[in-house]
Amino acid sequence: MRTLTIADNWKDWKFGDTDAVMTFTALDDDKVPDFSNRTLTFKIASTLNNDLEHPKDFAATATGYIQDKNVILKTEDVKQLTPGNYIVELWAMSNDTQKDAVYPSKGFAQFTIEENSMKVSDVTNIPSMTINAFWNAVMQKVGTLTKGAKGDPGKTPKIVIGSVTKLSPDAQPSATLVPLQSDPNTYTLNLQLPQGAQGIQGLPGTPGVGTKGLDGNNGLTPTIDPKTKHWMIGNTDTGVIAEGQAGKDADPNKFVTIVSFNELRQKVQDNTAALDTLQNSTTVSDLKTKVDKLLALVTDLTSQVKTLQDSKTDVPKSDSPSTPASSSTTTPNSTSASADPATSASSASTSTTPTSNNVQ
Repeated sequence: MRTLTIADNWKDWKFGDTDAVMTFTALDDDKVPDFSNRTLTFKIASTLNNDLEHPKDFAATATGYIQDKNVILKTEDVKQLTPGNYIVELWAMSNDTQKDAVYPSKGFAQFTIEENSMKVSDVTNIPSMTINAFWNAVMQKVGTLTKGAKGDPGKTPKIVIGSVTKLSPDAQPSATLVPLQSDPNTYTLNLQLPQGAQGIQGLPGTPGVGTKGLDGNNGLTPTIDPKTKHWMIGNTDTGVIAEGQAGKDADPNKFVTIVSFNELRQKVQDNTAALDTLQNSTTVSDLKTKVDKLLALVTDLTSQVKTLQDSKTDVPKSDSPSTPASSSTTTPNSTSASADPATSASSASTSTTPTSNNVQ
């Protein structure tokens, strides 16, 4: 729970006193909150018949300043307030989230502005004697003034939009510039604007639905003229033919009869079944196996013939007189000198042909 209390030393002060400071203590669950990154604003309202629990009209805003863990309100910032009792809240806005924490959570703090000896409580109705006395006092002050030294050029302030407070229709508009705690050269512009007067209430409308309109005239039903075959609306000929042109006779040669279509479909089905049977049979597979074996046998025979041809040698003639000239000795690895090479090769090939590679 948030609380806000005001010290008694400057709880009451006189109208026109702009050199006083009101000290407020703000607590959050009995602990001093951290206001280092917050913009502090006092919001002040007048009371009705000194009722300190209920505000009458919003009156002013003022900047809150941190001092020794307290928050102070300078009377110079609320010098526009007239004598009377006021209630006050402290709004602490986070500069990061733009959210406000309002002190106190319940009720208000309050202070009183007393009348001064000049009896000035309404700046719009000042007695003439008071004006004369005030004027004389001002002229005395002017006579004692001397020109001071030229000051340094001030910094151009930055203004950001702050809150907009709605006032009662008879209140005076006002605006306040609240410097940020983190940057005194940046001000938050807070506006206090009276709401517009309530307008005149409009005339009440007729309850329920509106009045039913008049029935429209019946339309004309279109007809077809028996002679022109045109659409007619009443007696008006639209010129639109209501019947289409007769179509041409069909050419039977361009169409497939049911009988021929069924015959063609049966042929397709028969061919499909025959193809499936052929693909699923083992005849084709067996035939391919036998062809592969024949090709392997031919390759083997060709290789053996080439080997015999490459290993063929001539047999030397014998010088022994006892050996007949017409006789010759034939061995598996020799050949007569007079033998025909082709015949010899054929005999050798025949004698070495393997018999184990028969095609099954």
